Amino acid sequence: MLKIIYDGILIREGNTITEASSSIVFIRTKKNNIIIDTATKDKKDLIINELNKLGLTPDDITIVINTHDHWDHVENNDLFKNAKLITYKNYKELNNEDEEIEIVETPGHTYDSISVIYDDYIVAGDATPLKNNILQDIEPKLNVDSELAKKTLKWIKSLKKKIITGHEGEVDYY
Repeated sequence: MLKIIYDGILIREGNTITEASSSIVFIRTKKNNIIIDTATKDKKDLIINELNKLGLTPDDITIVINTHDHWDHVENNDLFKNAKLITYKNYKELNNEDEEIEIVETPGHTYDSISVIYDDYIVAGDATPLKNNILQDIEPKLNVDSELAKKTLKWIKSLKKKIITGHEGEVDYY
């Protein structure tokens, strides 16, 4: 089961980001309750309320996955005291924590970006921050390597899965 807890937000005025908070995704597998990206501190109550609607508390989350280490994706990590934290640094050793998910490298926005494949979904973080990155084949505006970001974007689309963006929830493009 996959549920988007929060679609995320990214507002720019010209080249300046004025507001940003990541999408937050919950996945329940046979073995784990997983949160992907924990957004900004102002989303703490939203996370708790949405988990309560599922009959859960933050203590019930067993795994937190950060798609990358930018502040707008990680500020509520401390809410999940019982969870194992998976990041780029340890995902290879922890990739077998749950056979229902696969963690893959998706560099471009950052060199250490990862995404999560689950069922018919890929939770892509800022490899695809906005819906138009997918719909218009535009690499993320913020990136460490434009060509790598384009290659990653093309690969994500080739999976033909439902894509959950880093800041605008799910995008349907096919």
